Amino acid sequence: MDYLIPQFHDYLNEDGEVDVAGYTFSRDNILKELEEEGYKEAFADWLQQRQIENLSRADEILNLHDNRARFNRLKEIYARGAVIPFVGAGMSMPSNYPGWTKFLYQVLDETKVSKVDFDEAIAKGQYEEAAQMLSDALPAGCFLEHVENAFGGNQDIYGVVQRLPQIFKQAVVTTNFDNVLNRCYENANFNFDEELLGPNAEDLPRALGENRRVLVKLHGKANSSRNRILTKDEYDKHYQNEQALESVIEAISNRTLLFLGCSLTVDRTIQCLKRIIGNKDPENVPRHYAFLKLNEGEDRIARKNQLGEANIFPIWYTDDHDESLEALLEKLTEGVNQ
Repeated sequence: MDYLIPQFHDYLNEDGEVDVAGYTFSRDNILKELEEEGYKEAFADWLQQRQIENLSRADEILNLHDNRARFNRLKEIYARGAVIPFVGAGMSMPSNYPGWTKFLYQVLDETKVSKVDFDEAIAKGQYEEAAQMLSDALPAGCFLEHVENAFGGNQDIYGVVQRLPQIFKQAVVTTNFDNVLNRCYENANFNFDEELLGPNAEDLPRALGENRRVLVKLHGKANSSRNRILTKDEYDKHYQNEQALESVIEAISNRTLLFLGCSLTVDRTIQCLKRIIGNKDPENVPRHYAFLKLNEGEDRIARKNQLGEANIFPIWYTDDHDESLEALLEKLTEGVNQ
């Protein structure tokens, strides 16, 4: 829980600094330097109180709609070690990495691409096609320079993403280009044994069978062209047909996925899950779950049915993203030893 120490220090310093004979001291430093054991006890007490508040917040969330029964089922699966997190851009945003859609629109402002055509591609979930428009409109290599500037740097890590190494210790799947997950797991001394990029994700069942800790980066890395999928050209290079993509998605979805920080729009991954379910008996494949924000005015039933077609079942929250996810993850791990 070392990642929470800065927040603990903020709590200790709420009443401001201490002035002594013209010298200024922060309260966290005074306690840590003069009473180390007291500092450790105060941190433990603060963590316990935070846990109580998280569990209370989680209960409020689970009282919404049909959340609780669904969450209880997810927790049973998690307790058996059969849940793999699918991490989206929302988990990296607190660390100052942009979401993919926001990034594409930022680059759009640097091109002469038709906004009407671009908006249409985004609305259809055709992100690779939208990225291709931008890449084609810029000099060779310039689009990749934008990508590396946005996602290739080592920004300071913030947010609930830092909790994942203590919760999911075997495999993680992500569509993110940044290296936040790598660094989170390294900081927690849970380094990944293997990275599977793009189409190589098809090897995930083998790696899990060998009990290896694996990071699957479905779209590759920002600063490496190897198995990277940014544009339509790169997509076509790595996935010659829809069946090739289905093989990869089927490989990562043979265990229960928990979508975290994902908008779950109609992108290729969701469409592919729909096709897989359409060809199988839904009762004979793992169900997937999502901690998903319900926005004001959103048609919850229509959204739920749309996700159900991909065998994804949402657990809704309405408040702050990071606080809600931290609360739900606290509840997920409560009483579970892994």
